[in-house]
Amino acid sequence: PGTAYVMAHHSIGDVGDGQLGSWGYPEGGMGAVSEAIARSARSFGAEIRTKARVSRMLVRGGRIEGVVLENGDEIRAPLVVTTLHPRTAFLDQTPRNELPADFVSDIEHWKTRSGVVKINLALAELPNFTADPSSGIAEHHTGSVEMAPTMEYIESAFQDARAGRPALAPFSDGVIPTTLDKTLNPDGTHIMSLFTQWVPAEWANEPHTAELDAYADRLIDLYDQVAPGFKASILHRDIVGPHEMEVEYGLIGGNIFHGELSLEQLFHMRPAPGFADYRTPIAGLYNGSSATHAGGGVCGIPGWQAARAALADQKKGRKRFRRT
Repeated sequence: PGTAYVMAHHSIGDVGDGQLGSWGYPEGGMGAVSEAIARSARSFGAEIRTKARVSRMLVRGGRIEGVVLENGDEIRAPLVVTTLHPRTAFLDQTPRNELPADFVSDIEHWKTRSGVVKINLALAELPNFTADPSSGIAEHHTGSVEMAPTMEYIESAFQDARAGRPALAPFSDGVIPTTLDKTLNPDGTHIMSLFTQWVPAEWANEPHTAELDAYADRLIDLYDQVAPGFKASILHRDIVGPHEMEVEYGLIGGNIFHGELSLEQLFHMRPAPGFADYRTPIAGLYNGSSATHAGGGVCGIPGWQAARAALADQKKGRKRFRRT
């Protein structure tokens, strides 16, 4: 279903808690969500380690026994939940001989391409749009600020990337969270976050710094046309391309959903047939990544469901999980 599914995904978000427009901003930024989860976990006695990358899973006879960190430390545990990209978790960290061949093949063929570029801007002032001028925060500043004037415009941007070049006129979905969350800008400046497309999927393989700068320049010029003075108001900019997403955040291919939301990668196929219930071929190892249903996006459902599956199995004393 491609774009139709993504449209439905966003529509569901609009009524996710019975209230229209329930997609929202956490006060303090996205990091505030992580901090809230961390506080809750610590209140139950959890120990949280940072800068402790997992090197490999400890597996014996099809059952998880813990993990080994890059520094050599071993952490023994009868239950492990991974939220990493499935290629990282199952192809890099888990011994291949402990996994069914068909499962390995499914993960090897998991599609995880992307043409997304994230652009973060610090602004001295809010953009003043010629279509709806305002002297301060207006209602349209608190919603999405799209750069997508026509369907032909969007299609042209996509076809540019298919042809191996960055979009001449990129699509952009922009938001200004500081219009709603004053904790982010106590000095009165603003932050604008742009989700943009498209660049070639191959850009995930290596940095394209100069080309990304030019790409951002073109998009900023387009915003400047509809909001004169926008370009001059930029205090700082941060450009994150597919390669940076993969290297810095573990998003292979730069795909923010841990895998494409295409027909063959949805519902019972996410991430592999027979393993869409947050369990894996390894007993005691659970998958709570965005590559499970209902990823992607920041909804917390995969992790919540993985935790529920783990708790249910503990109660039942379940030993192994194999594809049926």
